[in-house]
Amino acid sequence: MNLSRRDLKLMFELDSNYRQPYSRIGRKVRMSQQLVSYNIKSLTSRGILLGNFPLIDYSRFGYMGFRVYFKVNYADRQKFNEMVEKMKRHPSITMVMDCEGRYDLMLVFAVRNPSSFNKTLRELISDNPEQLKNCMILTTVVEHHFLKKYLTGRKAEGDIVIGGDRKIIGVDETDRKILKALTGGRKSIMEIAGFSGSNPKTVMSRLRKLECGVINGYRMMINNEAIGISTNKILIKYHNISVEREDGLRRFCRRNPNVTEFIKTFGEWDLELTVETRTKEEFRKLYLTLREGFEDIIQDFDNFSIFRIHKKQTLPEEFFSG
Repeated sequence: MNLSRRDLKLMFELDSNYRQPYSRIGRKVRMSQQLVSYNIKSLTSRGILLGNFPLIDYSRFGYMGFRVYFKVNYADRQKFNEMVEKMKRHPSITMVMDCEGRYDLMLVFAVRNPSSFNKTLRELISDNPEQLKNCMILTTVVEHHFLKKYLTGRKAEGDIVIGGDRKIIGVDETDRKILKALTGGRKSIMEIAGFSGSNPKTVMSRLRKLECGVINGYRMMINNEAIGISTNKILIKYHNISVEREDGLRRFCRRNPNVTEFIKTFGEWDLELTVETRTKEEFRKLYLTLREGFEDIIQDFDNFSIFRIHKKQTLPEEFFSG
């Protein structure tokens, strides 16, 4: 699908912070406030903008992340889709992705501890014994989320960090409702106030506090398939790693326009990268550059494609039930 340069700039600004005022976005992309609003509605109706989601640091509430990659044994697509729909409603699953290649399905769980994860995963597998037979599990250590610089060619180096070793904090029911409103796609102060039952001044005050370490960013869900962008995951296994060389790899990924996520993991693989490219040649060039530039610390690679993202949030639904 052909998009104008201004539309790509608009999408970049929305993905950088979808809650910034239309007037501010307009100044950055040289559109009137009215045209910004019109183009957003147009991109949404065309299935290019799929919604928004806040990057909430789940570790602040005592949650851990587990990433599960399944090779699915399914008889037909309909049964697979039915299983996906059930997983989207699961209270501990924060992400559901339909994959191609080595894996068919990728799930991300947010749970309190490894014992809870083990129980949840075993129950999920027992509910789908014929389909979910083989899986690979990684523990999320920390996540780095970068800007989609390939949309505009800008050299911005934003790095939003969630997860890791963080001090656990408490929240009251008002904060919980505000976070649920944001996770549900609401973005304006009035929308959040209406959902949470709080007055707008209270919402603004609470948001300012939550944005100091709990809400670390506001991102847009873009339908990459609709705009001709391929999404791939690269899994990396280290050897002879040092803090300095890993920091160098992270800086390289942050500066690269096509790397959008740098996720440190524990298990069979040490790192998961999300790479978004327009062509296979772009992906191959990045893949080879990584291999050649960091051969001293990279022992092994693997990669697979993301066909569709069915669900993406950072806090599990169980958090909102108290």
